[in-house]
Amino acid sequence: MKVQPILLTLALCAFSASALLAQNNRWDYDDEPEQKWSVGLAPFSLLLPSGKFNVRGEWAYASNKSLSLLIGIPRPTKMPNLLENNFDLTGEGKTVKNRYSSFGAVLENRFYLGGKAPRGFYLAPYARYNHFSLARTTQDTENQYATTFKGAVNGIGIGGAMGFQFRLGDHITMDATIVGLDFKWMRGTLTYSTNNPNNDVSAFRDEVQAAVEDIPIIGSKLSAAIDGDKIKVHTPGAALPGYRFNLSVNYVF
Repeated sequence: MKVQPILLTLALCAFSASALLAQNNRWDYDDEPEQKWSVGLAPFSLLLPSGKFNVRGEWAYASNKSLSLLIGIPRPTKMPNLLENNFDLTGEGKTVKNRYSSFGAVLENRFYLGGKAPRGFYLAPYARYNHFSLARTTQDTENQYATTFKGAVNGIGIGGAMGFQFRLGDHITMDATIVGLDFKWMRGTLTYSTNNPNNDVSAFRDEVQAAVEDIPIIGSKLSAAIDGDKIKVHTPGAALPGYRFNLSVNYVF
């Protein structure tokens, strides 16, 4: 996964959206902010099975404007049960590998209505990128042959958020993104393989096809195809709504 092109795309999207909003912005302040920089950590992301933990940085480039970058660093965890049930072929056998992780980046251009960035109530257009990685291996208890499922899903989108940041001390703030709504273009690839030397690839494809057809919403649009000794399923691109909430503790300087 190439992160630099992704972040560049996010930057272009956020700057374009902010330029449009700035044309109608009536809160125009010329004073420099007292504290320009902040770095923070979202503690609740360590407690949730989200496959990542969030870190945040913010640069106040005017008294009422800032750029905020939230990065979700991958943190391997178990695949959620809902995903297991949707993508598993038979549900039988012993699970010997179960891994789920995600990477995310959100670039916001914040407009603080009180003119005291980075504190107070803010509105923010933003660009968002997500990458989800899934891997699960099930081993047959009778013959020890294993079947592996791997998946990768990517999404990029734009949206708007509102939130509030307040002081906890001279250099400590609490930032809460109360609500963020966006639309993302999502697309991915699913790959199934087995180490059974007697595997009938055509029969294996039919088994995969039967499994993916039961996936909610997009199952009827999925088609399994033989790719060497593996079976691949490319998910169709789809625009999906998204919601985000975030709470972080920050050091401001």
